[in-house]
Amino acid sequence: MDDLTTSLAQNLTISLSPADLQAAFSNDNNDDDDLGRAPPRMGFNTKPKLCQFILSRRNVTASVPLEIRPSGCSTGSGLFIAPGEQDGIEAGREIYRSKPLMLAFDGAGDDGWCHFCGGYFEGYFGGEKGGVRVCSGCGVGRFCSKECQKLAWNRFHKEECKVLKSTPGIKPQSLLAHRLVWFQQKGYITTEQGAVIQGLEAHFDEYTREDGGKTTEVYDVAMAIRDVTGEGREKKIDVGLIWKLVPQLWTNCVRLRGSSSRETVAFALELVTAMINHSCEPNAFAFLEKGEIRVRSLRKIAAGEEITICYIDPTVDVKSRREILMDEHFFECDCARCKDEIETQKRRVAADGETSMATVRQAQISMLDLIKSAAVTACKYPGVYPDFANLTVVESKMNTIMKNAFPNFGWGDDLDPVPMVRLCLSVLYLEQGKPAPALRNGLRGYFARRGGRTGPNAVNILVDIIHVLIAASCLSPDSPVLKDVSFPLRVDISNIMYWYLYKACKEAGEVFGGDCEYTKAIGNLFAKMMAGLPAGASKPPEEDFMEELEGSLRRVVEWAGVWVYEGA
Repeated sequence: MDDLTTSLAQNLTISLSPADLQAAFSNDNNDDDDLGRAPPRMGFNTKPKLCQFILSRRNVTASVPLEIRPSGCSTGSGLFIAPGEQDGIEAGREIYRSKPLMLAFDGAGDDGWCHFCGGYFEGYFGGEKGGVRVCSGCGVGRFCSKECQKLAWNRFHKEECKVLKSTPGIKPQSLLAHRLVWFQQKGYITTEQGAVIQGLEAHFDEYTREDGGKTTEVYDVAMAIRDVTGEGREKKIDVGLIWKLVPQLWTNCVRLRGSSSRETVAFALELVTAMINHSCEPNAFAFLEKGEIRVRSLRKIAAGEEITICYIDPTVDVKSRREILMDEHFFECDCARCKDEIETQKRRVAADGETSMATVRQAQISMLDLIKSAAVTACKYPGVYPDFANLTVVESKMNTIMKNAFPNFGWGDDLDPVPMVRLCLSVLYLEQGKPAPALRNGLRGYFARRGGRTGPNAVNILVDIIHVLIAASCLSPDSPVLKDVSFPLRVDISNIMYWYLYKACKEAGEVFGGDCEYTKAIGNLFAKMMAGLPAGASKPPEEDFMEELEGSLRRVVEWAGVWVYEGA
C-alpha cells in the first residue's frame, strides 16, 4: 500500500458519535420552521481555533506560512500568504498541497482516474491504458488496482454503487453530498471537520428563493439522500440537515483539472482550498496530482497578499464567465480582466457602427454552439450530422457569423471566443487526419489569444500545437498536402516543433513542478526527439538554432494567415 492509500485509510477510521456529528453539522435550532432561512454565518477569520485546525499539518503541507483573514475579494474570509519578514512566494512555486476530505470524478472525463486514490493511470501522449478495474455493479466506479477497489468498497462505494447504478449521470457535487452523510453516519468526520463544513458559505437564500432559485433541485437531492441513508425510516437522517448540506457542497466543492486536461475531471471537498476566493485573473491555480490537490503560484505573491484561483474555465469569454459564476456562485466577477474585456468589446462595437453588444453576444453563443456541435454531437452520432462533421463547412459558418456580427470592422481573431474555437478546430482537423487546416487554425488560435500566455492552459495549448506540428513534419513525400507549393517546408515545421517542445518542457516545469507526471512526460518526449537529431545538429536554445528558428516562424505564420504575431 503506498503512502497516499495508507493515509486515506487511516483518515477514514476516525470514530465519533452520531450525536456529536449531528450537533457539529446542524444549527442550534433545527426545527422545520427554520428551513426557509439561511443559517447565521460568521467569517472563519473570527474563529481562531477553526483556522488553526484548517491550516494544521494534518490537512495541508505548505511551503510558506498561510493565514485565514478577512478577504479583499468578498465579504467573507480568504486565504493569505502570512505577513512577516519572508518575501512571499515567487511565480511557478508550490504554495501548498493537501489531500481532499472527499473526491468525486466527473463522468464526462474521468476514465483515466482511480476513484479511490485519485491517481491517474492512463499514459500521456498516447500511452497504453492498463490496470483499469470497472465496478461490475454500477459500471461507473473505476479503480487502478484490486486493493483500491476493495478499500473504496469498504469506505464508500458499497453505498454509492446503488446510487450510481440508478442515477449514472448524478452531479459529482451531489454524489459528495451523499457521501458526506454516509461518512457522518460511519463516524469518519471529526467534530472539527463538521464544524468547518457547517461554517462554509451555502448561498442558502439564493438557492431556495422563489424567483429563479433551485429549490426543487435542492429538495430532490436532499430527499434522494434521505431515502438511501440508514436502515429504516426511524434511522434516516433529518431532511432539514441534508437540506442545508446540499447547497454547502454545491458551493464549496472545488473544480479540479488534471495537469494534462483543460476540462474539469473531479470535484473535491477540501477545507483549505474552500477558503480561497475567485478571480478571473488569479495569482494561483489548483490541480489534481496523485490524489492530492496542489496549489501553485502563477505570479509572485507578496507576503500578506490574498491567494486567488479561477473557479471556472478561465479561457471562456467574459460574458460566459459571468453567467457561470452567477449561476453557480451567485456573484458577478468585476476584476480588472473582466472590465478590460468588456471595454474592448464596447470599443469595437463603437468602431464598427452597425452592430451592438447584444449582436456580438448572440454571435459568441452561436459560435460556441457550432464548435460544440462539431466536437460533441458529430462525434457522438457519426454520419447523422454531416454538416457538423464537415469541418470546412463548420469553419465557413463561423466566418459568416463573424462577418455578420461586425459587417464593417471585422471580428478579429483575438476577440473571444475565436481563439478557443480555432484551437478546437485544430484538434478536430488533426483527428480527421488533415494536418494542413489543423496547423493553420492551431497557429491562428495560439497567437491570437489575449492573455493567458503562462499557466496551465498555455502549456496544454502548446502541447496541442506540438501534436499538430509532429503530424505535419511526418508527412510522407507523396502526401497530397505537400503538392501545395505554398505549404511550409518540412524543415521550418520541424524547427518550430523542436522549439515548442523545448518551450513546453520548460514551462511545464515552472507551472506544474518537476515532480508532476505531465512535466516528466513532456520532458521524456523532448529528450526522445532530441536524440533523433543528426550528430552536430543545432538544438534549442542554442544560438544557431534560434537564428534559424526566427525565419522558420515568420514563414509559417505568414502561410497560416496569423495577423497577431508577437514572436516565439
